[in-house]
Amino acid sequence: MAVRLADVARAAGVSVPTASQVMNGTGRVADETRKRVLDVAKELDYRPNALARSVALGRSRTIGVLAENAAGAFCMPVLIGVNRALSSQDLASLLFDARHDPATRREHIRHMLDRQVDGIVVIGEGPDVAIAALEEQFDGPIVHAFGPHDPPHAVGVYPDEFAGGALAARELVARGRTRIAHVTAGADLPSVREREAGFRRALEEAGVPCELVLHGEFTRTWGQASADHLLAELPDVDGVFAGNDGIAVGLAAALEARGRRVPADVAIVGYDNVAGYGEDTKPYLTSVDPHLEVVGERAGAYLLAALEGDEGDRAPVAPALAPGASTRGEGDDRRLDLVEALLRSATAPPVTYLPPAGV
Repeated sequence: MAVRLADVARAAGVSVPTASQVMNGTGRVADETRKRVLDVAKELDYRPNALARSVALGRSRTIGVLAENAAGAFCMPVLIGVNRALSSQDLASLLFDARHDPATRREHIRHMLDRQVDGIVVIGEGPDVAIAALEEQFDGPIVHAFGPHDPPHAVGVYPDEFAGGALAARELVARGRTRIAHVTAGADLPSVREREAGFRRALEEAGVPCELVLHGEFTRTWGQASADHLLAELPDVDGVFAGNDGIAVGLAAALEARGRRVPADVAIVGYDNVAGYGEDTKPYLTSVDPHLEVVGERAGAYLLAALEGDEGDRAPVAPALAPGASTRGEGDDRRLDLVEALLRSATAPPVTYLPPAGV
């Protein structure tokens, strides 16, 4: 038979209203009494009625999670972090997928309002993808996780892209590389600007120049196509920071096909640590891990704090280097062969070239 609140109150020697205040976190209760009630509740395995608790608190204890693209590569780790934060406080979440469609997004917001959610976490696809403002439809707390850095009338939690670029530079310098290039996506993208700025700063501090920057797209196809431009402009290149893992893999395959060994001749650092999502124990790529689970968890925690009228932690999340064979050797050649086969017939996109600073 299920344990009732009255059973907890009787075993703890308190009144039912006092036990209710303890379980709901409301009212003024002596610390000793609160601890006794909680200990008894745990011993009896008491499970509060979630609906009754919500009514007592005047909240639904439900959070809406709006993903701009739930099927995207980066949504799941952010969602795991958000759920970790919410579940730690026994809050439920409702997940909605906007699929970048304004009408779908508006419909989902209406559903959240119908469910009387206490707050909303919006999961984006990084600083380069704009997200529509929601404050006109929802007046509760809204937190953006892995989206634009300054969303209007809301708070954003995101990875530290500048620090990520610096990590890539330090890894290449630590591997003794001195003829270093950066192959990335469009120069107008916020993530590209921030990663490149951090990359250049760390190289300057080490006394090593950034010899070449090539701008294209965040694709494997561009990574493959960039190899010829890279070797033509910087034939003795020995280190490359790729704007993401797709570029890095495409570039590595193309360089190997042209007789440049990775990492013996050219070390490559990627970005996003996609291999880490699959818990790859021997990754081919060295990559910068933006710690998207931490981004999600911090966003969830910030929302929880906002619901209590407090200010949470919105500092950019520090990335970490995920070492792999592309800078440290001992890779799996079969993976590289597979990538070459996949990319053999790829068509190269247009490319623009930026000379190194001061040239």
